[in-house]
Amino acid sequence: MNNAEVDALIVDLQAGGAQRKHAVTQLYSEFSGKFTRFLRLRGVPESESEDLMHDIFLAFIKRCDGFTPSGQGRGWLWSVVRSKLADRYRQASKENTEAYDDNWEIESGSYDEARLQACIAGQLSVFTRDYPEGAQALSWVIDDELDLRSVAELLGRSYGATREFMSQIRSRLRAYIDQCLVG
Repeated sequence: MNNAEVDALIVDLQAGGAQRKHAVTQLYSEFSGKFTRFLRLRGVPESESEDLMHDIFLAFIKRCDGFTPSGQGRGWLWSVVRSKLADRYRQASKENTEAYDDNWEIESGSYDEARLQACIAGQLSVFTRDYPEGAQALSWVIDDELDLRSVAELLGRSYGATREFMSQIRSRLRAYIDQCLVG
């Protein structure tokens, strides 16, 4: 499904009624598997992913009035998914904070998961700023599940050049992430 088709479905969400029902059905059948894989790769347990998926589709309906069709429908959907995932992390963080004493310390040799996640998120932002084309290509592969031939077309490169480019991007990204693991 291309961006124009996704844009049209989001406009149908705005219309309400039978159009909204059709749009939700189409979006669910096209994207639910991708969204679920995305959530699972980011640590959401299977038992929670269904509830979170429900929240995501409700957010599509609540937020669709703010959408203006401009050929970026897929990006808009993914931004809502990421936002709901961030909400889940914030909620889990609040619950964990309430469950522990403020004075607890991390055992020697252990790590602070929240700090690690924050560091990785920050490094991903820096990486995206430094290598926007590489970050976009990784997003196409990871989030949109495009194969390298499709990414090559989008980048305007040959398949071989795209394979080499993706290898370089992975190495560069690893250097950013490794900074979070050594300190």
